[in-house]
Amino acid sequence: MTSVMRAKARRAGWLITTCLVCASCEDPPVQQGRGVGGRRPSAPGRAPVVANPLAGLSFKDDDFVESERHRDPFRNVNAMTRTREPEAAAETQRLVIMPETPVEQMRLIAVITGLERPKAMLVDGRNVGYVVQRGDYIGRPRVFQSSGSVAVTLNWRVDRIRDDEIVLTQQDPSDPGRPPLSRIIGMHNEVAAR
Repeated sequence: MTSVMRAKARRAGWLITTCLVCASCEDPPVQQGRGVGGRRPSAPGRAPVVANPLAGLSFKDDDFVESERHRDPFRNVNAMTRTREPEAAAETQRLVIMPETPVEQMRLIAVITGLERPKAMLVDGRNVGYVVQRGDYIGRPRVFQSSGSVAVTLNWRVDRIRDDEIVLTQQDPSDPGRPPLSRIIGMHNEVAAR
């Protein structure tokens, strides 16, 4: 016999012996009654049998990837959340489209009519487009503060969208009874004030 065959024969003998030893081991019978405290008493001299809590569960690799459903319990949440310092009194309380662009630098490049709410596309100085509709606030805000009052931010609001222009309005807080200011942005980069 060669050395390879002897090694295979030894492994096979070891495997057969291990299987026979395992098969001859039997668990002692478990009593059916309940002992003190609701636990089943175990056989004398043996540790109590505990059921495997993970029995019957199967895991996939995706179960260990952090996501909305599976959060890493050891991650420091405090390091991820940052508190924002309160900004100046001119902080806006509403959603403003193109908040860093003055109305004078906006160009109208498209209008979609025939919808329940017509839409228009404005482009800023960097040629980034934004879709607006009636009721949206746009442009860099102007801060208004009368003597002894709180600062108020004023933005232009899209009032109407026509075939080749949009009409913007802005309420004058110093005289609320006065009609709002209006401004028109035409399709050919025309900005007119009334």
